[in-house]
Amino acid sequence: FKYRVRMLYLDLDDLKSVFAKRFFWSYDRLNLGCFLRKDYFGDQRDSVKKSIQNEIRKKLHFNHHGKIYLLTNPRYFGYCFNPVSFYYCFNTKNKLEVIISHITNTPWNENHAYIHDCRHIKEPMKTFKFGKDFHVSPFMPMNIRYEWSFREPGEELVVSMNNIHDKEFMFNASMKLQKKPLTKKSLNLLLLKFPPETFKTIFSIYWQALCLKIKGVTFFSHP
Repeated sequence: FKYRVRMLYLDLDDLKSVFAKRFFWSYDRLNLGCFLRKDYFGDQRDSVKKSIQNEIRKKLHFNHHGKIYLLTNPRYFGYCFNPVSFYYCFNTKNKLEVIISHITNTPWNENHAYIHDCRHIKEPMKTFKFGKDFHVSPFMPMNIRYEWSFREPGEELVVSMNNIHDKEFMFNASMKLQKKPLTKKSLNLLLLKFPPETFKTIFSIYWQALCLKIKGVTFFSHP
């Protein structure tokens, strides 16, 4: 199945200015469209950027300095759900050092971060192989391997996620986005899209789950 998606690619240093002085949008305040700190990674007492840098220090044992960009959906009409948000962390020379995939499941609303160290990968397409350790879909077992690939963001942004079970390909989820300017007009147009992106996302998840259930696909309970 295929869906058209629209996401925001946000500089974490500019969050307040992006949404400032926009009648229908706001930062950390409810509006038709808004960016609320509580919807994103880390301790809400810290900024999102500081939380990401703390996670890098904790897991990869180095101090990150530079820009961090967040690929996500904001809150539309009071509702926010992101199955995954991606944090692209660049150093001061604009080299991609780390990608963090922040996963949220439903209906449990649990979250988990996978950290991908890009520092020693020279190719534009960064590929990572690792084991699954967070329950997402009841139609996917826990004993699978992931092979995720990320193309460095430019005019296009590409993410491809393969699920491997018993050394055999099982499932792929891919996303290819085209870069568009972030302006007052483009933000307001997002509010006119129906259904709003976050509503469409959650509906699509449960619709596909229903289709799989009807087909009799094996169901795996939350561990």
